[in-house]
Amino acid sequence: MFLYFWYGRKRTHKMSATESLKDAQSSSGVGNTCTNPSLENIENNKLVVDRFASLFNNEKLSDIIIQVGDERFYAHKFMLIICSEVFEAMLNEDRWKEASQPEIKLTEEEECIPVFSLFLRYIYSGSVGLTTDNVLPILLLADKYCIPALSTACVEYMTRHIVESPDTNRTLSWYQYSKMTGNSLLVDKCRKFILSNFEIILKTADWMDLSKDEVVEFLSSSDLVISNEFDLWLKLEQWLLSESNHKDVALNVKEVVPLLRFKMMQPKQLLEIEKSQLYVDHKDIFSDKINAAYRYHSLIMNEVYQNHRDEMFRNYMCKFYCLCIDLTLLHYNYVEKFESKINHLVTIPVDVVASSNKKNMKEIPFEVTFWPKGPFKTFSWYGYTSPNVTMSLKMLCKNLSAVDTSMSLILYGIKNGVKYVAFSYNATHKFTASSSVFTEDNVVQIEHLKADNSPYIVNGNLEAKLFLKIKDVEWDKDN
Repeated sequence: MFLYFWYGRKRTHKMSATESLKDAQSSSGVGNTCTNPSLENIENNKLVVDRFASLFNNEKLSDIIIQVGDERFYAHKFMLIICSEVFEAMLNEDRWKEASQPEIKLTEEEECIPVFSLFLRYIYSGSVGLTTDNVLPILLLADKYCIPALSTACVEYMTRHIVESPDTNRTLSWYQYSKMTGNSLLVDKCRKFILSNFEIILKTADWMDLSKDEVVEFLSSSDLVISNEFDLWLKLEQWLLSESNHKDVALNVKEVVPLLRFKMMQPKQLLEIEKSQLYVDHKDIFSDKINAAYRYHSLIMNEVYQNHRDEMFRNYMCKFYCLCIDLTLLHYNYVEKFESKINHLVTIPVDVVASSNKKNMKEIPFEVTFWPKGPFKTFSWYGYTSPNVTMSLKMLCKNLSAVDTSMSLILYGIKNGVKYVAFSYNATHKFTASSSVFTEDNVVQIEHLKADNSPYIVNGNLEAKLFLKIKDVEWDKDN
């Protein structure tokens, strides 16, 4: 009776106030308060949020208890229902038994149980502290209970923080979940990080835990940063013979081995593969690829060059390939801008040539210029210069119709004593007589390198490498 009387009194008072306001507006000629110059909005949003936040796990007005694992939380159906479509159906529809129960038990994934309190607090406050350790289980809960705003926030956090840790296991978990949920942006960013740090993955237990589909996807890429193709084979051999894959070895060999780029190996390395038990047991799968690689090297030895290779270069760090160009600047923060330019004259091979046959190697010369502190000109009136890290490549060969190239620039970072690729930039360019120079004037912003605890500085140095790869060459008729 008291609540009814109080509500009716407030309601009557409110109506009278509304009528009085209308009378005042009518007499003053003001019909639209939005045009009233005396209008002033009072913003007490934070106060309202704080009031709701104070109800988190609060027995006051609680009409339901949620049990997750060994923890019990006082909750409020109203808050749960307005924030989550799943909770709305669960707690507001008679066909679900939870709708009439004073206490419900939720079954969550093991990794989600420790963060459920953070998730529930978000429902009350709209705020949550994300870390690289808790973001995936919180995202799992946000997706499960259909809270799009929190899902979006988690995904955006993950895209910004992929490169902050060399923990490839975590990135692989993010990658697997993003593929499962179809988040293409996160998939692309995770894949880029994984391909750039594949050397780390090959040296950890993560490699043995990859699924066949993941191995197929990664080995199909030319953006893998690895030492050399033969070492990749050795790691693949371990994966194929591992206990978890042994029962499916025949199927795995059939689908994975053809993705190796045998032409990128030296003949003596091909001979080593032929000695392996996998080759003996599955010769029908290996033989065509290995024979094609032998023929490839034989033709090059006789100076017969193939314009269109079916196996492209990866980002090989081994000096044998002559594809990796060091662009490191020591003591980055102490080097004056006008002394920071790095310039290299390099020759990039068109084909892989055995060590014993380097004299027959066909190469194309390039000039590589790198401005890790931004480009500069001797005279200020010379023209516009970018304030960001800039890279320029110039083809120096005049007797070629066209050279189709791909390039990858990587910057290293270090965390917890582990050095990893913290940044990668990929591009392609077709060099011709009229387009003999490629320039990227915004590789990365200088501020990101100068910042305290920059993720791109390793022990005070900027460690950078450029991979320049020739995909195809159109020779002049006289060449």
